[in-house]
Amino acid sequence: MGEEHVWRSVSMEGKWKDGKGDVAVRRVDYYDKVWLDFRIMNVQDGKNQHTRHGVRLTAEQVRELIPRLVDFISEYDDEQEQKERQPEKNVA
Repeated sequence: MGEEHVWRSVSMEGKWKDGKGDVAVRRVDYYDKVWLDFRIMNVQDGKNQHTRHGVRLTAEQVRELIPRLVDFISEYDDEQEQKERQPEKNVA
């Protein structure tokens, strides 16, 4: 299969924000295995260039990661809701 686009979004991290980089998730066939590749793509002059900033996970690793991601999002949402419900401190 080679390479297949899964998801892409503008990076919000440090030197890659402000349109300098994208986070790309791709399916990659590499060394007779199928990987899910998470990588920063350098975006310059409308061109995309792969960087060494990334990680490859097997399907089994992704399967194990998904419930933890769901837990993370749930905990994050709960924290945000709690912050919104707290009265502002030091308001005169």
